[in-house]
Formats: sequence, structure tokens, C-alpha cells
Amino acid sequence: MPAHYVAEATALFKAFAERHDLTFVKKEAPVELLWEFPVQTKLSLPVTLGLQNNDELNFGVDHFWSYFFPFPKSAAKFTQIIDAWVEGRARLVRKQRFMNWLSLTKLELKKGDTWMTVYRAYGERWTQSEMTIQNRVTK
Repeated sequence: MPAHYVAEATALFKAFAERHDLTFVKKEAPVELLWEFPVQTKLSLPVTLGLQNNDELNFGVDHFWSYFFPFPKSAAKFTQIIDAWVEGRARLVRKQRFMNWLSLTKLELKKGDTWMTVYRAYGERWTQSEMTIQNRVTK
């Protein structure tokens, strides 16, 4: 029987919201958890966090969606990524291919002066005109 991590993911999402003083809306969806963080003082773009398939954490911005699993092995890395997003130390970089209908999106974290790729996704469509999306930090 697969392990279910709803309580742990709820605690992770709640701690994230409290750490950064963010408001959120719990959404009904065909997944275990789906929390939307609308544009607000510390977020220049809406962010979605989710839990699906019992142990798969999700981070979404615009039309980018990521999958981190299994929960026990990925929760710390996931927390690092979502914290970095709010703090402006993470970004999404799109590489267009084949006449704009196929793309590669890289989720990158800043380590010192270098951007390190921590996740890759193919085929996402963006509503943004920029090739890089990053949270604009306001204090």
C-alpha cells in the first residue's frame, strides 16, 4: 500500500506561507492538495503548490509545472526551491525550439554568482513574453 503524505505536505505548505507571510487559497481539484498563492506583496506572479499521487510535490508558476517525488526524498529540496522563488534566488528560463511550438524550461537556483539547473520540463506554453520569469522581490 502506498504511503500518503497529505499531513506532511499540508504542514510544509503552511510553514512556507507562514515563513514568508503569504496568503493562499485551497482549491478543489482531482489531487490530494492544491494551494494557490495569488499575487501579493512578496509574489509578483501567482504560485501553485500541490500534492498528487500520494507523494508527489508540485510547484507551478504561469504554465510551468514541476513534479518532485517521492515525498520523503524530495521535501527538503522542494522547500529550498519554493523559498528561493519567493526570495528571488530562483528563475524559469525558456529555450524555444522548432518554431515556437516546442520548448524547454529550466528551473534554476542561484548559487553565488552562478545559476544552477535543478529541474527541466519540456513543452510548456508561456503567457509571458519574456524568456526568463523570476519573482520580483519587494520588501
